[in-house]
Amino acid sequence: MLWIKLLLSALLLAYLVWSLDLAAIGELLKTADWSLVIAACLCLIIGQVFSAIRWAWLARGLGLSVLISRKIQLYFLGMFLSLFLPSIIGGDVARGYLLAKGRENAGWPAAASVILERLNGVAGLALVVSFCMFFLDVPSLWMWLWNAGLLFGFIVLITTKLWWPKLQQSAWQGKLSGWKSLPLTSGEFSSAWWKSLPVSLVFQVLVVQAHVFLGLAVGLELSWFVYGFMVCLIALASALPLSFNGFGIREAGYVGIAVWFGASSEAAGAMAALWVVVLIIAAIPGGIVLWRLGGTKILQKNQSQSLL
Repeated sequence: MLWIKLLLSALLLAYLVWSLDLAAIGELLKTADWSLVIAACLCLIIGQVFSAIRWAWLARGLGLSVLISRKIQLYFLGMFLSLFLPSIIGGDVARGYLLAKGRENAGWPAAASVILERLNGVAGLALVVSFCMFFLDVPSLWMWLWNAGLLFGFIVLITTKLWWPKLQQSAWQGKLSGWKSLPLTSGEFSSAWWKSLPVSLVFQVLVVQAHVFLGLAVGLELSWFVYGFMVCLIALASALPLSFNGFGIREAGYVGIAVWFGASSEAAGAMAALWVVVLIIAAIPGGIVLWRLGGTKILQKNQSQSLL
């Protein structure tokens, strides 16, 4: 799978290199307003802090208690690993593993906290896409299908107390039996989930605004609603385990959607390049956390509970 992901990312990036005017992109990057790039970095870093707080709330709803400051450190560590490991799942697995390490019977709640934190973020992404669609000229069929799917998802969430106990009794056999013990219908978790959803929306708005700043830095003229539609939709697509950390899918998606809304493909390509720079800068705190914890060996050797 790693080689397939690398191949897909390489093919998509090679197509962009072949089809775009790299000299024009280079000129846009040379003349970019780097104060706006710094603003984009701040938006992403602040957004990651909000995401870490969201993760802490959900973990507590599942019965795990840990300092929010430690959650923030582990979240940035996961971001760093996600950027440099073959899949975003790599960083998520690492932070879930470190959360559970040294804790008795914490494996399933820790894993669930990471998965459910991601799902909460997906709900935020879907809501932003749905909101932006109402201000854009997109096919009505797309809008109705998207909102119907979104409505169905929220009905599933609201009716968790009805179907989860039945699922616990009839499913989750073998290796998945640990899900039976998760208190997904408890009032504490339900409160944490719905309290986290506005935080997910704030995070997605900050990510979109970071892209707006980058677009302004290189002259990508699009409305905020186009940015919201483009960024959140591509975030959903790039999260699929089809490419190396979303590379290729993300850049091609930005260029394709920007052109579809009448913007310059070269400006979109320059914005995509700056976004990679912003990701790397925002991931630096995670690299520092990894170094302070002892490097990648922390993921392999038993460490004292004080690390968590």
